[in-house]
Amino acid sequence: MFWIMKKFVLCLLLVAAQTVAMAQERERPLRWQGFETNCFWDNWEVALGGGNSMLLVAESWGSDPGKFINRNGWNANVGFTKWVVPTLGMRLQLDGGEFRNYSFDQPLYGSEAFKTPYMFVHGDVLVNMSNWIGGYNPNRIYTAISYVGFGYTAMSWTKHSAGSYNGEFAFSSGFLSKFRISPQWDIELDLRTWLFAEKSLPAEIRSDGRYAVGLSASLGVAYRFNQRDWTPGYSQVEVDGYIAAIMALEDGLVASDVALVEAAKEIEALEAKNKSLEADIARSKADKPKPCQGVKPECVAFFAIGDATISDYALATLETYVEQIRSNDMPITVVGYADKETGSAQRNEQLSKERAEGITAWLMKWGIDASRITTEWVGDTEVAFESPASPIVNRCVIIK
Repeated sequence: MFWIMKKFVLCLLLVAAQTVAMAQERERPLRWQGFETNCFWDNWEVALGGGNSMLLVAESWGSDPGKFINRNGWNANVGFTKWVVPTLGMRLQLDGGEFRNYSFDQPLYGSEAFKTPYMFVHGDVLVNMSNWIGGYNPNRIYTAISYVGFGYTAMSWTKHSAGSYNGEFAFSSGFLSKFRISPQWDIELDLRTWLFAEKSLPAEIRSDGRYAVGLSASLGVAYRFNQRDWTPGYSQVEVDGYIAAIMALEDGLVASDVALVEAAKEIEALEAKNKSLEADIARSKADKPKPCQGVKPECVAFFAIGDATISDYALATLETYVEQIRSNDMPITVVGYADKETGSAQRNEQLSKERAEGITAWLMKWGIDASRITTEWVGDTEVAFESPASPIVNRCVIIK
């Protein structure tokens, strides 16, 4: 048992020492909520105490046989505490004492109270509630501390105790009240509970439950050595400088907010102006004058008999016409004709098509968009001109 407890205690000490040393032994002091963290050997406490202990088992709370006063035992403890920051500390404590409990099978084990010695070694994490809630005060008379921890409990290893040795890991929690009586000394009232498996108890006092709870109340003293208080991390000059810098930043933020409001107003005005211009553009497009059909330019290209080739004579007329229609987007209709005095109807149909498509290709070559052009042909079914009554006038393409 003792080698297990020794190993456990050694592990706790190594972990605590390494953690605190790494956090504190640096070239520049660390700061926590405006206070410098101290060196490893500062803010230590050693405490001694003693008082009352009691054991509760899972199936006997409120119904344990025997008198209440006879089920109270004693305890003594020694602990070492290191405060890392004003609100957080670590403690290693050894608690020993004696439980007194009646058997749950008195016909078998008798009606006297059994005495069960115990030892409980545990490491705790302490939270200084007074410094946390009320702020650090080196002259505070009363300090309230809560803690939780983990450790190992061992019971009934002597010949005079009931049963034989057994031990289990246990969880602890409690509330520690400290009363300052001098810069070095405190009076401590420690109310503690720990939870462990009931199977570690002697057979004579087991209730066949799954767990047991130990309770203790101890009164003692604590001595604080080396540096006991905490040093402010910043001087008043630094604090005043920080406050002035913060106020300057706040003033800058106010000025930025004003500038943003003005910019937002300017953007809103520009957006309104933009919408007005868009409306003017839309109205201008809607009011655009439409071309008059009465003055729409037209052109005629004449062809030789039986031919669809554009002659130089026709090109002169076409070039003049194309200059007139380039500057607008009016639709154009190209209609091809052939005279019925020569050739068959089928041949004239094909000839009028070739003439119309040739003119369309020429117009597109000169930059007229194809979407503007409609190409048609009528063969010899229609006449291009009623007069003069000559076949030559129907060998043509009319562009209109």
